[in-house]
Amino acid sequence: MSRIIAALLLCLAFAPIARAQSFDCASASGVLQRVCAAPDLIPLEEERLQLIADIQFFDPAHPAIQGEGAWLAAQEACADDACLASGYGVHNQELRAALDAARPPEELVDEPEPIAPPTIAPRDGPASSLDDGPAVQPNEYLIGLGIVLVTFLIAFWLLTTAARARRRDRDV
Repeated sequence: MSRIIAALLLCLAFAPIARAQSFDCASASGVLQRVCAAPDLIPLEEERLQLIADIQFFDPAHPAIQGEGAWLAAQEACADDACLASGYGVHNQELRAALDAARPPEELVDEPEPIAPPTIAPRDGPASSLDDGPAVQPNEYLIGLGIVLVTFLIAFWLLTTAARARRRDRDV
């Protein structure tokens, strides 16, 4: 039975990972503790953190980043969630403006050169000359075949061990 669980865990290891919130509510204190208690404030805090990360990408010593501690201290004075939501709205708007100011101007970024469409040149030889070489290199074929074979063997092993474990559990 434990092998079946191990096989399921192996399959789950390749499942897509869900997006988690970007801050830890278990170790939160102060304003963040109140944000964790109010689910409608969590997206505002995540937006604030993303804006700060974006600003830091362009300018790690930006004044908006330096003022985050003071802003968090000022939010401690809020008595309710509406005050916090209002403060987050205003602050996130200020961070968006700071991000727009921190971005380099568009004219500093070079336009990519246009890529000419590929042209097909006529071949001089007969049409059969296109089929002279192998479509797939032999080593690429063998690697692909090896991967399929190993995958099949792992699946076969998992099924047989699960069947043996099931028979053993049934016999007990």
